[in-house]
Amino acid sequence: MKKINYLYFIFITLMWLGVNKLLSILTPVHPAWLLLLPAYGCFYILSAPVFYFIRKRKGVREGFISSYCMQAQWSTFWIDLSNRELAYLCMFHPFKIHYLSLDTIHNAAAEVRYSKDKEYISFVNCRFDINGKPNKIRVETSGRGNLLKTATNGKNIVDKTQKFVDMLNG
Repeated sequence: MKKINYLYFIFITLMWLGVNKLLSILTPVHPAWLLLLPAYGCFYILSAPVFYFIRKRKGVREGFISSYCMQAQWSTFWIDLSNRELAYLCMFHPFKIHYLSLDTIHNAAAEVRYSKDKEYISFVNCRFDINGKPNKIRVETSGRGNLLKTATNGKNIVDKTQKFVDMLNG
């Protein structure tokens, strides 16, 4: 399961050399060219989420019947039960939706970590093997500032993850 497009991130990091050279040439002409620096910074930070959002809005290929959709922390999954396929799109590989046969996915399980008093959920993970290679997807975490109460919102997230796991196993 390819989660990161290294070529893209190497390219936009190396793009800094061109921006730096351009700034060294144009800044003596007029200091307004220094605005290119924050523009490049915004592009570097926001390009992957923007491309991910655009690709997710376009949706899956024609003929793929989405029976279930699950939004994880950094990725989106679609399951087609009639054709037995899984489609996924990762935030750090935003240009292509990948398709897998459900027959290649085994040992799916939901992992939930509770706080000491079991009142809050620390995180929810989904683990599964693709052709024997283990994968872990972070579904939700309380580390982003919002506490997940076990009785309310946390129960919904665990149920949603368990339904996804059941479909992968089923």
